[in-house]
Amino acid sequence: MKPATAVLIAVSAAILAACAWQQGVRPWWTLREQNFAQITPVKSTKADVEVMVGKPLLTMVFTNLGEEVWDYRFTDGVKPHIAHVYFDMQGRMKYYWSHPDECPFRPAGCY
Repeated sequence: MKPATAVLIAVSAAILAACAWQQGVRPWWTLREQNFAQITPVKSTKADVEVMVGKPLLTMVFTNLGEEVWDYRFTDGVKPHIAHVYFDMQGRMKYYWSHPDECPFRPAGCY
């Protein structure tokens, strides 16, 4: 295979992979802890959070606790982390916490 053909195949694969990315989800390598620090408990809504940090990678609803949790991946330097943003059932942000992602190659990380 000629080098030019190999490059063309690699570029095509990268473009197709980018198209497969979830619409509105910011790539994890573009998010930092500072992005989440801008979110204000009680004042920020789901729409505000989506504007600030994008759509979540994963969402979970805990009806008994009256909470919905949005998960995001981000980097702190070179270490991968997961941020959990908690909302009440009215869609207002309650709090968030983050921790190192011990399984960065899994689709949703380790908890």
